[in-house]
Amino acid sequence: MDRMLEAIFHRLIQLLIFIIFLPLLSLAVVYILPRSYQATAKLWAWHSYPTLGTTSQEIDPQTNAPITPAQSQANALSELLQTRNFALIVAQGTALAPTLGLDSSVLANPQRLDDAIFQEISHHVQVAVQGSNLFSISYTNQDLEVAQRVIEAIIQHYRLQSQAFIITQGQQLLSSYQNQLTDAQKVADRAASAESQYLLTHPNLTGNALLADPQYQLLHAQTQQEQTIIGNIRTNIASVNQGVGLQSAGPDSLFKVVDPPASQVVSRTNLLLKAGVIGLGIALLACVLYVFMIVRRDRTVYTIHDLQKVTSFPVVMQLSHLSPAMVLLLAEDSVSLDILRKK
Repeated sequence: MDRMLEAIFHRLIQLLIFIIFLPLLSLAVVYILPRSYQATAKLWAWHSYPTLGTTSQEIDPQTNAPITPAQSQANALSELLQTRNFALIVAQGTALAPTLGLDSSVLANPQRLDDAIFQEISHHVQVAVQGSNLFSISYTNQDLEVAQRVIEAIIQHYRLQSQAFIITQGQQLLSSYQNQLTDAQKVADRAASAESQYLLTHPNLTGNALLADPQYQLLHAQTQQEQTIIGNIRTNIASVNQGVGLQSAGPDSLFKVVDPPASQVVSRTNLLLKAGVIGLGIALLACVLYVFMIVRRDRTVYTIHDLQKVTSFPVVMQLSHLSPAMVLLLAEDSVSLDILRKK
């Protein structure tokens, strides 16, 4: 502790320079950066993001509560933004690349340029839930028009991709249900034929006798069971057709744009505060590392324990604290004594 305090107070000016200079440098960097504009659009979700073939409501695994329509669609859009294909489609026609400050080597390389665009879209577009049915999409860029174009492109392609996914999913489900219906119809026809054949071979069984016959009851139950299966499959087919038709009804079948993309200047106050806090944190960390290095490199002897680390001679006597003048006087006497011994 003594070494640390001595290292701090002996180099107090250097440490203060760290603590003052780095936050000021961070503030200066943020201040000279060009202004940024945030474009935000608000959307009204008519219902949860459709998943054909399921009737149960989605449950939030963290809160164990039903997911609202806004949360469901926000989750779906957030996942889409993390896909490379969707991000690159959104960026087309928005003139996004020139506003990212990329090197000429990146702009000349299509692969690296696509990587940079994907990183920009997937990391800087924010989707936030603001109510049970209301959610927003935000993006910040140095160009006001580019920020608005990106939001408009996201809304447009989210609508198109959602409709395409639903239609594709519906076609796959309908194909599967049609195969199931064909197989179930064959099984039901065999069950009905077996029941009819049993009635033909047992003409004497009528009325109560027929109802009491266990073999007939088994055949009749199988026929009814297969008819129930066919009815369930037809219900699923009707549900899928209804879902596909609902999503293909119009551009506002999934959501409606309540507030179109509008841009506003990003306040620099928050940015300056964040920059100051970050700079101060880096400065404090640099001071801690600097003091740690000084203490580790300090070989000064302060205590008997420190002395025993550098010599094996026993400590005969320990003097109390001496003033600098007394230390100088003792040193002079020691030198004079050495000169007399040499003579």
